[in-house]
Amino acid sequence: MSTTVEVFSKEKGILQQGKAQYEEAINSYKEAIRLRPSLALAHLNLGQLLASRGLCEEAETVLRHCSKLDSTGVKDPKLHETTRISALLHLGRLLADRGRYGEAISIYKEAVHSLPEYYQPQVLYNLLGEALTQVGHHEEAERWHKAAMQAKPDHIPTHLIYGKLLAKNRTRVAEAEEKFLEAQKLAPRDPAVHQHFGQFLSQIQRYSEAASQYLEAFKLAPSEYELALGAATAFRQAGHNQQAEQLYRQAVSLKPMEPGAHINLGAMLHLNGKFKDAAICYQTALKLNPNDQMALQNLNKLRAFLRKN
Repeated sequence: MSTTVEVFSKEKGILQQGKAQYEEAINSYKEAIRLRPSLALAHLNLGQLLASRGLCEEAETVLRHCSKLDSTGVKDPKLHETTRISALLHLGRLLADRGRYGEAISIYKEAVHSLPEYYQPQVLYNLLGEALTQVGHHEEAERWHKAAMQAKPDHIPTHLIYGKLLAKNRTRVAEAEEKFLEAQKLAPRDPAVHQHFGQFLSQIQRYSEAASQYLEAFKLAPSEYELALGAATAFRQAGHNQQAEQLYRQAVSLKPMEPGAHINLGAMLHLNGKFKDAAICYQTALKLNPNDQMALQNLNKLRAFLRKN
């Protein structure tokens, strides 16, 4: 009977979490764990939920405990072991997100040494590589990104992450571009691929090409504010002010309650000589956030300019 009840408690927690009933879900996962302490998925779900709710210390404890669970007597040893590795991945991410990269690296390496043969390792290798990059161990990071690519050559995030790592070295910009182009061949309709390629091209000041990549990303995901903003900024950097203005307008339409969207459009309108419209944008931003210093400064600069002219 307990097996049915504990599984029901876990499934109930998943349903409650899906309905944003977070406290109830936490209690359901804890009840499932109380009934069967070896139920790895309940520990993993609880740890992830606690982390998402900002209860990081408790999440660390739960995820660490999950990673140590014994598989003796469990019904599905393969699922149990996979869940244990996932707990280490999430624990490492939690530590890395809080700037504790050294600890994250130790956790990821613990996971590497515990990997069963059937586990797909590319995500783990990439996370380890990213954490190593954060502490300046670029050569070791590259080895792990290469290992991720060997494990799954068509894994898009691997190409993007490896490309970003290579781009940090000015002498390897051409290699970095190759990785972004490979990702584009693998996933030509993935907006994230075009976005990351656009970021890279902006970094090396190839603004017109960056604008084209951002625009393609925005066409593929027209409801994404960040893509509209990125495309607008790239067009502005490329000197295509009219296209930039149009895209800043689209960004405002996507997030009309975001003061920064109105400030960006206002600055572009100011640059394009549309002073009255620019002033309206700054005033709108100040209505949304009366303490926005950027909006206030830009409005004052515009008024001073108009007084002189």
